[in-house]
Amino acid sequence: MTLLTRRQIVASAGASVALALSPSPALAQNAAKLRCFWWGNPDRDRRTKALLDVYSKKSGTQIAAESLGWGDYWTKLATQTAGGNAPDLIQMDYRYLFEYARRQTLLPLDRLLPLTDFSANDRNGGKVDGKLYGVNLGTNSKAMVYDAAMLEKVGVKTMNPSWTWSDFARISGEISKINPGKYWGSSDNSRWEQGFEQWLNMQGKSLYNPDGQAAFTKDDVAGWFDLWDKLRKAGAIPPADVGAGNTAKVEEYEVSRGLAAMSFVNSNQIVAFQAINKNSLAISPFPREKTGTSGHYIKPSQMMSISSKSKSPEEAAKIISFMVQAPEGVKILGIERGVPCSSAARATLLPDLDALGKMQIDYVANVGKTAIPLPPPPPKGAGEIENLLRRVADAVAFGKTSIADGAAQFHSETIRVLARSA
Repeated sequence: MTLLTRRQIVASAGASVALALSPSPALAQNAAKLRCFWWGNPDRDRRTKALLDVYSKKSGTQIAAESLGWGDYWTKLATQTAGGNAPDLIQMDYRYLFEYARRQTLLPLDRLLPLTDFSANDRNGGKVDGKLYGVNLGTNSKAMVYDAAMLEKVGVKTMNPSWTWSDFARISGEISKINPGKYWGSSDNSRWEQGFEQWLNMQGKSLYNPDGQAAFTKDDVAGWFDLWDKLRKAGAIPPADVGAGNTAKVEEYEVSRGLAAMSFVNSNQIVAFQAINKNSLAISPFPREKTGTSGHYIKPSQMMSISSKSKSPEEAAKIISFMVQAPEGVKILGIERGVPCSSAARATLLPDLDALGKMQIDYVANVGKTAIPLPPPPPKGAGEIENLLRRVADAVAFGKTSIADGAAQFHSETIRVLARSA
């Protein structure tokens, strides 16, 4: 068997895609028209539009590009899908992949995109019932993004990857004393469902079981709310009115608004956060319990899927291939969506990566050494539960409901949502 060098692999991939994209007079006269829809941020929008422009010029394909923030994106996508007007190319998240695939709104991609340069794990993250429905655009893990200079002010020069919640409370409290009432140690993570999941994972529990049922108890929810209630009362995190201003857009996180030194995000988001922050940022694992695991796992940061209603699925597949395998496309996207799954793509990027890019790759590699297996996918109705936690956590933070009542409400309503959605 002949072993190819990295240069040969990259050259081969580039030649294959270039051949596929070579325009012809017939193509120019009968150019395909596709729509591409993604959730994003200013940096992702810029990169994606640039890639689509390059592809369009090479192939003659007309591509309408559209982007929204996380919350608005899923609302609009659901409406368009229900109306039979879904985009050809749909940026997909692991939490929604099973729901959309099992409703037969996505196209199986095994034949169109074999992805021979992806590991089995990277391919399997986009599979539902044994079929590929989403192409992994990059891997990531949850992370704490922090203002390095602010932590140094309280004596933290490097983050210990095994730091605990007690360490977190102490550091956050010390930072909050620097500018009392105007700047806090950390954002309030009580309303972020992925944060709750991470905390459960640390204790050997999970958010959902493989059957799509809630795997947590109301006591688990009460413990989560109590953790953040104590931090809020101690002044280590902002009051409720500040926390409620974060609707998951990069610019709305407390660290981006100059209100806190730390925020809970996903590792690939460091690129977008740094793009709008003047101070140097870094990432670290979440604080953890004194015993148990870190709770971290490696997941697809985003995937790209094709609508089952697309009239040009082959052309849509070529665009995805250009994103994840063609050197030119890979360079345009960089690692803003996570660490590329293709070894050839990583080899393409590595020589030109800046410190931020290397930080992200190193972070995912280090987390992967102790990561737990990828949890069961969120079941149908998970998006509604995500919004439910935000509402209940806010009610607790504002003092409109007690921790015990809020925990019971979230647990019981989660069970009802899952039963109704099954």
